[in-house]
Amino acid sequence: MNNKNICKNISKLSCIVMVYSSPDHFERREVMRKTFLNSTFYKEETIRAIFLLGEVYNSSLQHTIEQENLVFRDIIQGKFIDSYRNLTYKGVLGFKWISENCRNAEFAAKIDDDVIVNFFKIFQHFSFIKFKRRFLMCDKVNPNLYPIQRDTNEKWNVHNDMFKRMLRYPYTSCLGPAVFISRDLIPILYTTASMSPFFWIEDIYLFGILPSKIPALVHHGINQNVSYNYQYTADCFGKQRKECGLVVGMPDPEDNTATVKIWNSLIKTIH
Repeated sequence: MNNKNICKNISKLSCIVMVYSSPDHFERREVMRKTFLNSTFYKEETIRAIFLLGEVYNSSLQHTIEQENLVFRDIIQGKFIDSYRNLTYKGVLGFKWISENCRNAEFAAKIDDDVIVNFFKIFQHFSFIKFKRRFLMCDKVNPNLYPIQRDTNEKWNVHNDMFKRMLRYPYTSCLGPAVFISRDLIPILYTTASMSPFFWIEDIYLFGILPSKIPALVHHGINQNVSYNYQYTADCFGKQRKECGLVVGMPDPEDNTATVKIWNSLIKTIH
């Protein structure tokens, strides 16, 4: 599934957002389209989003996805099975699509479908990314800090044949829920991926291993502007109003209305 015209004929496209989404997360995608990925909320900036999916075995689910795409025309579906261990393919698919169809965006963002992003703050305080080159902005992880899990019972276990005799990943990298990427870097990352052996942990591969092969690349940490705590996200965006320094937060996944509530609170601080 491809929608090649998403970025065409836009005189000023501020950001192209690629969203890692699970095939059956219809409601999450709908909420994101109505809230922080809706360009009508931004006066002088324009956002476009693509939702990245893999293939599914269920023909009924596939039909529903195709019907969704007929309405919104924003789904990109790659030729790989949609699974947790195929997230690297999903990221490379995003790089490929942007490289081929959206070079006019001033910068790009990769986000998961369980986050909320305050693009008002991005455009106001972090707009310098538009002028940077070979630049990643994210929840930065320094080299030799991220442990390599060997226990087969662990979610991110890595076989002993890989990274032999290493206890920690030797790369500067990004923790995954949101990464902001300078416009020049997307095609470079895609080209580098096409020449690099596959590794299934996408945070490490896309934002650690690949960047380590690109000269003069900078990881800019916004760690203090990212929260993985549901309650803090709601409190910061909702109660502290303009004092909230968050750029990326995680709404409660058990509450389908959480993102809408947070967004409504955030909008009140803007207008």
